Amino acid sequence: MKLCKKSASAAVVIVAIAAWRPVGTATLPSKEPPVAESMRLLSQQIVDAYERRDTRTLKGLYAKQEGALFFWERKMTYSWDQLDSTMDNLIGAAAKLKLATANFRSGGSGDTGWFATTFHIDRSTPEGKESSSDGRWTVVAEKINGRWLIVHEHTSFPLPKS
Repeated sequence: MKLCKKSASAAVVIVAIAAWRPVGTATLPSKEPPVAESMRLLSQQIVDAYERRDTRTLKGLYAKQEGALFFWERKMTYSWDQLDSTMDNLIGAAAKLKLATANFRSGGSGDTGWFATTFHIDRSTPEGKESSSDGRWTVVAEKINGRWLIVHEHTSFPLPKS
């Protein structure tokens, strides 16, 4: 009987020690980066895919949701099919793309994140015609099935100077 009481007491002490943590002790850090950093990583994936002219990767970064709304390449796009064809046309018309971002800001919480940045893009056509433009870019993303996917995007360009 004494042995059982000692064993039970020892078990209670072991459980109490395992469960105890001093006030103010932080929990173990998450293996996932904070949402703001995840948005920075997502933006870099997008930029890298553009520069490689990799439409397959780009398209894989979007949530293909019904009724989505995108403001993209001077158009208001209401469906994935419209965005899909606009992306094909834009990337297909370029032999080279160079995209640089600045003034980057990001945030969010839980499964929703956002980033906003200014950008400069240089394009070259297969015929050698070069163009460049500056703009603003905002993305809202959701974590869906463990992946950050774009659910809303808005790019805007300044009006041409007269």
